[in-house]
Amino acid sequence: MLHILSPQAFLKPAALSLSLFLLIPAAAQQGGGDGEKSKPMIRFICVASLEEKQQAVLAAKNEEGEWQELGEVGLRSSFITDWLPAKAGELHLTLREGDTLKSIGSFDYPVGSRRVLAVLLPDTKNQKYRAMILDPEKNRFEKGSVLIVNFSNSNGLVMLGSRREIIRPGQKTVAKPALEDNGMYRLLVVQEDAEKKAVPCYDRYIPGNPDSRDMLFLFPDKTLGLKAFSLPMFGSLD
Repeated sequence: MLHILSPQAFLKPAALSLSLFLLIPAAAQQGGGDGEKSKPMIRFICVASLEEKQQAVLAAKNEEGEWQELGEVGLRSSFITDWLPAKAGELHLTLREGDTLKSIGSFDYPVGSRRVLAVLLPDTKNQKYRAMILDPEKNRFEKGSVLIVNFSNSNGLVMLGSRREIIRPGQKTVAKPALEDNGMYRLLVVQEDAEKKAVPCYDRYIPGNPDSRDMLFLFPDKTLGLKAFSLPMFGSLD
């Protein structure tokens, strides 16, 4: 099972835009019938990929240790996949190697979760993916809110309007911005330096969107201290 503990192992997303608006296909926004809604499903949020484009297979092993394919998934940087069928327990992202599969990352799908988001980061040294798992229902990741994840080794102060959140290394939290009368809010990211001084790293006025779930990832940066990367997600979680 993978744990996101060492941001130095990750590929630094130098080419990532700080604000990227993705249009999720209509088919990905719709779940299907009530029976389909009760089945475990997963959606991958690929912050950066090991290759420019990578065709992977989501799979699990049965009691005999044989691979059971659950679905194919295309991975590329700054990309959110469609919903894929999943199952509770250990899952793997794999690549086809002849007649078998090779794992390039594993994680646990929580027992009892109906929908799960998996944030993927590449470990370029080992050529594998590391995953952070989020249950949107349990974490109350609702429309109009922001998921903040700190992948750095420093505390990050994030201001969402008048809403203030201190995000420690490896921590994730969900918060709702405090909008101004014009529907905008100031997104400010501040790092505490070695001398305990506040150093602004990212400062923007952005519109609040009641129809999207926004994700804000904090990465280490030699120049800025912290680098902010935002990614919105539209549509239903069903």
